[in-house]
Amino acid sequence: MTNRATREKKSTVDMTTGNLFLKIILFALPVMATTAMQLLYVTIDLTTVHYGDSAESMGAIASNNALINLIVVFFTGLSLGVNVIMSEAKGAGRKEKAESVMHTSLLFALISGVGVGLLGFFISDNLLELMGTEPIYMEKAALYLKIYFTGLPFLMIYNYAAQMLRAQGDSQTPFFILVISGIINVAFDCLFVFPLKMGVAGVALATVIAEGVSCVLTVIALAKGRKAYVRFSFKRLRIEGPALREVLRVGLPAGLQGFFFCLPNVFIQSSLYTIDPGNIALENGATASANVEGYFQTAVDAITTSVMTFVAANAGAKKPENIKKVALYGLAWGSVFIALIALITAFLYRPLLSLFVDGEESIGYGAQRLRVMGYLYFFELTMHLTASVLRGLRYSAFPMWTTLIFCTVLRIVLIYTVFPLEYFHTLVWLYALFPITWALATLSNGIAMIAVVPKALRALQPKSEEALSSAD
Repeated sequence: MTNRATREKKSTVDMTTGNLFLKIILFALPVMATTAMQLLYVTIDLTTVHYGDSAESMGAIASNNALINLIVVFFTGLSLGVNVIMSEAKGAGRKEKAESVMHTSLLFALISGVGVGLLGFFISDNLLELMGTEPIYMEKAALYLKIYFTGLPFLMIYNYAAQMLRAQGDSQTPFFILVISGIINVAFDCLFVFPLKMGVAGVALATVIAEGVSCVLTVIALAKGRKAYVRFSFKRLRIEGPALREVLRVGLPAGLQGFFFCLPNVFIQSSLYTIDPGNIALENGATASANVEGYFQTAVDAITTSVMTFVAANAGAKKPENIKKVALYGLAWGSVFIALIALITAFLYRPLLSLFVDGEESIGYGAQRLRVMGYLYFFELTMHLTASVLRGLRYSAFPMWTTLIFCTVLRIVLIYTVFPLEYFHTLVWLYALFPITWALATLSNGIAMIAVVPKALRALQPKSEEALSSAD
């Protein structure tokens, strides 16, 4: 075996055999690093335009964040369907099905990316008006958004292709690709913003170029990588109805769940301003805290994505005992990271917040949010972990409805009924809405798991065991 083949074999994780406790974390760490890298590049984008152009340009880009986040979260969730179905097919040894899902999904990603990109380009101004973008930012924000939408097909293909690589046990390649495209992004940021003075247009164009590079590299990895269980071929690109329906049956609820999860943040942000109207320190502290929490979130996302992938692979391999182990191992590793987050929140909140904001008052407000969220992140872990187990077993609708009821509807109801009351009209109680609804969503998902998981695991038992069981 050549050195290259040996390295490729080592970078691919067999998700159905061996020491799954160690394999989960080895798989999760590159996923975690990938998400953290994406956040880092967003921070660099904002910093570059702030110092290379103006604070107004930085504000214009920041005003797009909520909308872009909704778009990205929805389509990233949609791509999880590919991960589940391909992981299951690989576990079952159904190579032809995995190939069908791969080629159908990539073509679907291209078509939907072009369609949504074109639509978004032409209604960018309307979307920004709908979100209440301040007039001072409107022109530059619309320019940034229009250019961003032109790169949506690249983003879609990268997301789907990255999930396909992970479904085959390879979480390292998407990370290395993102490192390369991120360096390109930063280089073009500096070129377009400083010497060429392109401002927000330069930052947006640098993002599109970087997304194009990541798109091309992931497709090449699918086509050429020797580690791949199945390989991409242009000749096989077609939409196959059964494969697309399976992917959407899992992915669409996951995408809607992500959308529902993020939607109330718009209402929480507007409610924040009512606590002390005109207090810039309060707003800056909350923004700084949210930026820090974004990095905390990478740990939860990486662990739960890994659990979902391993569950789907072992469902395909018909190894129900492994599924139980994966859920417990995911909880154990997640708890380790949650404990680290709590320690960081307790002892390092000041230097972390100082990276994004100046002034003791702003840091004080940011610390309030960090304490509420950082100490109670365990409930978000359990909410997403239970959802990932259900999704890995193809019960994707349960967590979607749970998120809609508790994390969307209940949060909005509480914002407009309980939060305005004098006793509850504080920063701490506003942020307490997050862990309260996480805990309720965990309870709901837990009930769903009790109802459906044992049945799903019994269905995975080999027929011989089932026969023995019925004979008893």
